[in-house]
Amino acid sequence: MRLGILLLTVFILICDAVAQQPGTFIKKQFVLGGDTLPYRLLYPLDYNSDKKYPLVLFLHGAGSWGSDNEKPLKSLPAIFLDSANRRKYPCFILVPQCTKEEPWVRFPDFPKSVATPDTPTTSTKLTLKLIAALKKDFPIRQNKIYITGLSLGGEGTFDFLSRAPRLFAAAIPICGIADTARAKTYQKVRLWAFHGDEDKVNDVKYTRMIIASLKKAGGKPKYTEYKGVKHNSWINAYAEPTLLDWLFRK
Repeated sequence: MRLGILLLTVFILICDAVAQQPGTFIKKQFVLGGDTLPYRLLYPLDYNSDKKYPLVLFLHGAGSWGSDNEKPLKSLPAIFLDSANRRKYPCFILVPQCTKEEPWVRFPDFPKSVATPDTPTTSTKLTLKLIAALKKDFPIRQNKIYITGLSLGGEGTFDFLSRAPRLFAAAIPICGIADTARAKTYQKVRLWAFHGDEDKVNDVKYTRMIIASLKKAGGKPKYTEYKGVKHNSWINAYAEPTLLDWLFRK
């Protein structure tokens, strides 16, 4: 028994030591039943377990799906790794990885319809279960959990909101598609969406549609559309000078 406690203590100390290294993501897997979700977790800068911190969930695009637990970090915006930003906005950063077979969201009848299934995909279900587990194991502020994603991750951001609207304090979906019929479920969540008006992958009309639906449902979403910008509008979005101030505002 004493040996087990000692080994556990050593493990915790090692994890905390790794967490203190700037930009170091812990590489882990979340297993539920027969399903596995690869993910990375970055501790707040100068982490103190006696304090509570926000959690930022980042959803990657289709170019990073798989099971290697490596690709998603390549698409993580530099804004979240900047040392000045990490010091000003200390938080946990969660980067899960979905698979091609189980992406963040599905649109079975697209482009005829943007309707989504009643049940989430396995990757989305596992991520929501993972967040619930992290909230128990780490000092995460319940009212400061944020979500952002690009392309497929932007679509996932909208879908996550529809599955768990009370979980997220704010959201930043970029160049995504959304089920407009579900807008009323998360119209109270603070949201700032982005899209380029020359996007040839996900037409800008889809973000225009969900923004209109949110407003019709009584929401007050913020929307920025970039003239002359194609699918990579996340470059512009994550460079917005007031983005993090907006995101971390209670």
